[in-house]
Amino acid sequence: MGTEGKPSASDIIYLFGGLFAKKARLGGEKLVFGDEKVKLSDLADKLLVAAFADLAGRGYLALQVVEQKRLGLFTSRDVQASRVAQPGEPLFGLEAAIWDNIFDDPQQDRVREIISRITGGTQPNPWRDIVDLVKDGLAEQGFLLTEKEVRRLRPDKIHWSPNEESILPHEGRVDEVRALLSSVEAQDPALYKQLVESVKKGLQAMVEEQDFGFDDD
Repeated sequence: MGTEGKPSASDIIYLFGGLFAKKARLGGEKLVFGDEKVKLSDLADKLLVAAFADLAGRGYLALQVVEQKRLGLFTSRDVQASRVAQPGEPLFGLEAAIWDNIFDDPQQDRVREIISRITGGTQPNPWRDIVDLVKDGLAEQGFLLTEKEVRRLRPDKIHWSPNEESILPHEGRVDEVRALLSSVEAQDPALYKQLVESVKKGLQAMVEEQDFGFDDD
């Protein structure tokens, strides 16, 4: 996955999100390419899992399940990410954010801690932060186009549109991403299960304690 000039695994999941994320009944995230609406939280979870799996699949990260005793009463589990090789091509978006937030410290380089650093700590909507990172990376690579609308009395608005000429040649890579995720799960089912759980709980832990009621169904 992710040779130079090709979108990464998380990029593919966003671009063809209707094939990966759960459909939204109300609200949800409207994808730039395809105009489908999907559940924002489910999309963000899948983007992160794919990004970690992609970096591991390319041989840049090693992932392993680790345990930590809390208060001597119970054991919590997480996934530790260790850098094992320098990337052979530029990283963008979410893969770049993960790579840049690994400190080569086993105590700090656990998925939940990495997510906290990526989002900058607690946020009203950490799932939005993850999706926006992917969109920004796709724009940087030219797969998505942006146009800024300058508004006098309100904040400027960014309009997103797909660069279909660049995106469509990569539609066949949907199967590559599915194969990547299936391979990670088949090689180590316990690791994959923990990665999915750590991503989900890591993002949930970043929600500020407030009446936060966006409808993601």
